[in-house]
Order: sequence, then structure tokens, then C-alpha cells
Amino acid sequence: MKYFSIRELIRSETALRLGLDNIPSDEHLANLKQLVDLLLDPLREAWGAECARRGFGDPALIVTSGYRGFRLNEAVEGSATSAHCCGSAADLVARNGRMADFRDFCRAWLADKPFDQLISEKESADGTPVWIHIGYKNRRGAQRRQCLIFRNGRYLPM
Repeated sequence: MKYFSIRELIRSETALRLGLDNIPSDEHLANLKQLVDLLLDPLREAWGAECARRGFGDPALIVTSGYRGFRLNEAVEGSATSAHCCGSAADLVARNGRMADFRDFCRAWLADKPFDQLISEKESADGTPVWIHIGYKNRRGAQRRQCLIFRNGRYLPM
């Protein structure tokens, strides 16, 4: 775990505010480590090189949501089948603010890699997402390689 920590992947202001336990099981911890080792750290490494090449500045990625226990997932109105609940997904924001570039980079970078979902979340009319959802596998362990846009309450193909 080079760029991400378990602490940031389980941190939740909502859980703290509501007094919810958001401590993952050993199985969920193993999934979080797999997510980071096989997807998030390599993605961050490649994004760092891209940012340096294109002069985008700070390549840090901020985890806005990682592991979510079922009660926390309900509190944030997450999907009932969310991979966040098993530690296999994270929502990311590029610290440098280059969210449309980050989305495009993620899509191209993932083209030859195993993953479950890339979702450009809450895109504006100009195509800029608020955050990027990256899932390594779904709750059944599948890797569907879905690239989606969530805009105006609807999922669309990317």
C-alpha cells in the first residue's frame, strides 16, 4: 500500500456523525488491500506519471468513500449491492481538480486491466464528474469491466 492507507479507506465523517461502527471484517480488510495493491496504487502511479507529463500538478488522489459497512451504506443512500460494503470499491477525487482528465485517463488506463466498474459520478453538463468510482470486483467477485456515467439520476454507458 504505497499511496493509500486502510485508515483513509475506512474513514467516514457520516459514520462519525451518526455514531456508526465502520470497522471492516478481516475479509473486508483483505478486499481493501487487494483493491489498493491491484488497482488503486497502480492507477495512482500511472496518474502521477501522466500529471508530470502534462503539467497537471499534484497527482494525489483523495478517497471520498471507501469501505462502508451496511448501516453506513444505508445512511448515505448507497446501492444495496454496493461493492463499497465488501471493501472492493473506492470513490476518488483528483486533488489537482482535473476531474474530466482523470476520468478519461482512468478509462484508457483500465482498457487492458481487470476491474468491475468505472463510474463518472454526478457529471455536470460539460462532462466533469464530482468523483470517480473505481471497483475492483462486485460483491459476487465478478469483474464486469463496466464504464458508466451517472448523470441526472441515470446510469449511461461511457
